[in-house]
Amino acid sequence: MKSSELVRIAKKYGWTLSDQDGTSHREYEKSGRKIIIPFHGSKEVPTGTCNKILKTIKGA
Repeated sequence: MKSSELVRIAKKYGWTLSDQDGTSHREYEKSGRKIIIPFHGSKEVPTGTCNKILKTIKGA
């Protein structure tokens, strides 16, 4: 899954952009919880990282 798809899902679940570290990492926040989504152009996010981010997005 690409970073842009993860961002789309995060926004759908109510996460908002709270900070951006340069151009490679974006931090999203919801209810005091934070997630960091790596953003490296059109590269795929590694499977384990993607699964952990999705679990956090949907569990918050």
